[in-house]
Amino acid sequence: MAQNEAEPAAKHVEPRRKIVILTAHAFLRGYRKASIHFIASCWARQGHEVHVLTIGHSWLTLLKDRSRFRDLSQEQSNRFQAIGNNLSAGAYLPPVHAFSSSNRFLNAANTLFFRVYGSYLPRFARRSVANADLVLAESGSALAFFRKIKRLNPKARTLYFCRDLLRSIGAAPALQNIQAAQIDRFDAVCVPSERLGALLPPGGRVKVIPQGVDAELFDRIQPSPYQPGSRNAVSIGNMLFDQVSVAAMAAAALNVNFHVFGAAWNGWAPPNVVIYGERDFESIVPYLQHADFGIAPYRLTSDEVYLAESSLKLAQYSYCGLPVLLPDLIPFTRANGIAYSLEGEADWSKKIDAALTMQRSPTFRDGIMTWDEVARRTLAAAFETA
Repeated sequence: MAQNEAEPAAKHVEPRRKIVILTAHAFLRGYRKASIHFIASCWARQGHEVHVLTIGHSWLTLLKDRSRFRDLSQEQSNRFQAIGNNLSAGAYLPPVHAFSSSNRFLNAANTLFFRVYGSYLPRFARRSVANADLVLAESGSALAFFRKIKRLNPKARTLYFCRDLLRSIGAAPALQNIQAAQIDRFDAVCVPSERLGALLPPGGRVKVIPQGVDAELFDRIQPSPYQPGSRNAVSIGNMLFDQVSVAAMAAAALNVNFHVFGAAWNGWAPPNVVIYGERDFESIVPYLQHADFGIAPYRLTSDEVYLAESSLKLAQYSYCGLPVLLPDLIPFTRANGIAYSLEGEADWSKKIDAALTMQRSPTFRDGIMTWDEVARRTLAAAFETA
C-alpha cells in the first residue's frame, strides 16, 4: 500500500480570521445574551481574533437605561476591553446617536440623522475595521455604518447577520431603506429562517442557518431555583412580549408561578408573576432546566411567523425538553408545542393543564444545532465565494 494511502487525510485547518462585529447588543456580564454573543464567543474559541463593537448607544442612553450606559462607559467607552482569549468588546459612545422611533416627525428626519451617524467611527473602531478580514453587521442600527465599512476596508468580506424583520422590531424607515439599497452588496446574508429570508428585499445572497444552543451549558446539571413541590413556568426575552396573555395565564392558574425574564411589565403584576428584568444568561439556565413548561408569549402578525424557525427561546425550551405554550399563529412543528388563540383564548386552564401533564422528552431537541456548529457554518457562508 502506498504511504499516502496508509496515512489519514490531513484535517482541513480554517485560516485564522480577523473579525469585527457591529451590533446594538452590549457585550457585558449581567446582561442578556443574543445570538451574536454566542457566535462571537465560538469564533474566539475556534482561534479567530474577534472584536465586538457595540453601536446604537450614546449619552442619550442615560435617559432610557442608566445602568447600561454606566456599565458601558466604565468598561468599554470608545475602547476595546479584553473579555476572553481572542475576544474583545468596545462601545462607540458619542454624545448623541440616531435611533428608531414611532414618532413620524422624527422618522422623517432620520434619513439624514442615520446618514450622519453612520459616517463616523472613532479611531479604535476604524483601526479594527481597516484590518479585518470579515466585518459583520447585525440587523438594525449597524446597517447605517455599511458605507463607512466599505470605505475603510473595501477588501474585507461583509456579512449581514439578519435575525429579525426590521419592521417587526420597530426599525426606522431609514434603516429599512438602507437594507433594501445595500443588501446586494453584502457577500452573504445569514438568516435563521427560510420564511425570514423570503421577506427580505431582493438581491441578497441569503444563507439559512438555524439558531443554536449552548449545549455544554444546558447539559450541566444545576440545582433547581424553585421551591420544592411548586409548579413553574418560565418566559425569557422581550421581543413582541404579550403581557396580556401572560396575565391571563397567571389568573387561570394560581397554583403556577410565572417567571418572566428580560421583558418589562407595565403596572400591577399578579402575585404569582415574578418579574426579574434583564439577567445574565448563565443565571437563567437553571430556571429553564427545572421549569414545568416554557412560554413564548409573542404578540405577532402573519409577517412574523418566521419566529417559529428563528426564535432562540423556542430552541432553548425544546433543548431542555419543555412543553411550550405559544400563539396558534406560529407554525411550530415540534411535538412539545401547545398552541393558544392569540385573539382571546377561551380556555387557558385547559392549555396550562396540557402543559403541566405533558411528559418531558429528549426527542424535543432533535435536530437543534450547537452554537459551535452555527458559528462554523456562518463563517463558511461569509467566505464561500472568496
